[in-house]
Amino acid sequence: MSAFYHFHWARAGGGDNLVVVTTLREFKRQDLVAIIDNDKLSGNPYPDSLILIAPADAADEMKKNLKEMIKSEALLRLPAGIPILLASFDAQGRLSAPKTAVLQGAISLDKADFEHILRAGILCLVNTHEAVLVAPHAHHFVHPRRRHSRGFLRAANTLIQGAEIGFLALVLLRYLGNADEKVWIDSSSIAALVYAAYALKSRLTGAAPSIQIESFLSYEGVERLFVQDPDRELVLISATASGSLPQRVMEKTRLPDARVITLFSTARQVSGTVVFDARDMIKDLDPLMLEVFEETQCPWCRDGSRTITFVGDQFLADAATITAYTLVQTDAPQPFRKVMEKYRGHGAFTLRLDADRAVHRLHVNLAKTLLAENQREAIRTVVRRHAPASTTHILPSAGNDSAGLAEIVADEIGALGLTRPEILDPSKPDVSVRDRGGVIVVAASIGSGQSFQDASRDLRNPFKNLPRTFFVGLNKHSVAEHQPTLLKDLEHNNKAPKHILCAVDQMSLPHPNQFSAWTKELEFWTRVKVDLSITHPEARVLATIDQRIDILSREIVGDNLFLPDSHNQPLSLRPSFAFWDKQYNDDIKQGDVFAIIAGILENCRKLAKSKNQSPPLGQSPFHMNVLSSENFTRFNDGIIQSCLLRAAFPHELSFAHAMTANHSAKISHLILKMLEHHGDSQGEACLEFLVALATRRMSLAAADLKRISGYPIENLPEVLAVVLPYAVNEVRDELIEEADTSAPA
Repeated sequence: MSAFYHFHWARAGGGDNLVVVTTLREFKRQDLVAIIDNDKLSGNPYPDSLILIAPADAADEMKKNLKEMIKSEALLRLPAGIPILLASFDAQGRLSAPKTAVLQGAISLDKADFEHILRAGILCLVNTHEAVLVAPHAHHFVHPRRRHSRGFLRAANTLIQGAEIGFLALVLLRYLGNADEKVWIDSSSIAALVYAAYALKSRLTGAAPSIQIESFLSYEGVERLFVQDPDRELVLISATASGSLPQRVMEKTRLPDARVITLFSTARQVSGTVVFDARDMIKDLDPLMLEVFEETQCPWCRDGSRTITFVGDQFLADAATITAYTLVQTDAPQPFRKVMEKYRGHGAFTLRLDADRAVHRLHVNLAKTLLAENQREAIRTVVRRHAPASTTHILPSAGNDSAGLAEIVADEIGALGLTRPEILDPSKPDVSVRDRGGVIVVAASIGSGQSFQDASRDLRNPFKNLPRTFFVGLNKHSVAEHQPTLLKDLEHNNKAPKHILCAVDQMSLPHPNQFSAWTKELEFWTRVKVDLSITHPEARVLATIDQRIDILSREIVGDNLFLPDSHNQPLSLRPSFAFWDKQYNDDIKQGDVFAIIAGILENCRKLAKSKNQSPPLGQSPFHMNVLSSENFTRFNDGIIQSCLLRAAFPHELSFAHAMTANHSAKISHLILKMLEHHGDSQGEACLEFLVALATRRMSLAAADLKRISGYPIENLPEVLAVVLPYAVNEVRDELIEEADTSAPA
């Protein structure tokens, strides 16, 4: 282990300089010799200058040794023309280099130069120890305050070697007071740095070291943080991504800015004092990686990215295991099969582009299904079972479907020989012409259940504790995590009997109801169109791309959900679908198949096979499940394969990891077979697979992408030939070149 921390500093207009820093009192001659002899970081035989930084109490002894080494060419093997300078620092971290500090050649440094040197040293630590952790493909991080990001800076990664800790201690000196007695830290991982900084300060001032360090455990312990003497206590925060922790600390402690110090920050704005603002200093990193979003606004959640949660101040991603799951017939429970049998074949499922977010939502047309004349019996059964005889009013949610369902419910209650309830105006729920008894709140369909919660608040005063029944036609997210909380909130009625929630039909569509595959496809075709307009403006395929862009830019209906086969024919379902009990006819549309596959995948994410098991597609910080490659060979209808590619989350299609190499190899083999047989039923979903790769919804190992990239495009239809290069160009060139392309065993 070296006594010196060294790095390169590129001075503006001054070449490349080797900087060597020590905080020790003793001079380790051999360590310095090894650094200079082995220095190859600049790519040049010699640096443009050698800058040494030492503590003030060691500077004189170090200068004496350096002069001896300069005289002996065998020790300090640098040409005579290369400047050598020895700077020193004091107990306040102030660096100085008078003229006598130049031991060889000609060089001068000012205060601004020293600031740039320290920043260069910190940046070198951050980069060499990979302190900025970026989540793998299809994953992102959840911070302690439930904010989301793709990357974060972990300060503990910079505190590994003693010389590096000493360097950061030097940087920290200027922020420490002369009478400090206690330092609060957010993480025990930086305790060694604090001890090193105060030990260095005490040594340089000649005072006996005495400091108390206490961790307040980040967000968990902010409320327990209590500062008694602001002049003798300070707070040191390891890193912040959002700026919220320093802000909360300052609000709690009322300390001045100089006494709340953040070591590393990637936030746009931070309260208190920041030692190193990493946002603009970290090169070759997409700034969006360090952006922090609220959960409801997270762009990666909308893309189906898997979350990785912090465990304390540690990160255990490398400990995660991966399991591949193959869907089975029982993953579609009987009640789900039954309700899908009722909704399929009516053109009920379409995809609507969200006006505010880059997603499509699966819309269920109830006018063709639940509210159709021949479906009254199902509604009648639920009304007879759950509608109280005391019902005097019905409050519909906003929307025509809810108003229509409210009329049906009122008619059914009247058909029982009871007085037909009064239907309230949703905008004026407290205005009524009849005495109030029980009330039924009607919604044609619910997602989050917010409309019911709003109605519950609106009815609290006019109906007090009178019987309240929440009647929903279609509960689209019956297995969503919020359902138990929703039920508990709606049933609550103080000490009176509980209110009731009932539903005619229930599905297990993913919540939130947002699918990004089609907007990703739209972005992809837009990019391809621009590229072709420049390189091949006369290409015939541009008309095909324009047609697809038009489809994706509006509500997607019928058989336009998926890309067609190489004969430009829509993908269709062949007989004997494993997840449907009864026979079906030509009325089946692509939306019907997509809805059931999306529902089955959601069941697998939320419902366990038994009490002692996790859901087969459930995720945790320590375990990841992906869809097995067997799914794409077992379900060989192109439309089913396309549904899996579109309904699965990207992390469920992530096969680039070494633990899923066999699945990556099998899928690449399948894609090659599809390319070879693109004109047959065996290759009908070929374009869907290529677009899934091109839009990064599916990821394969570099070696497998290289095999795919080698397929001769001259044997392909024009659209496949255009898309194939995009499917493989996301892998870095060096990975492609280094990949082993031998066939898997």
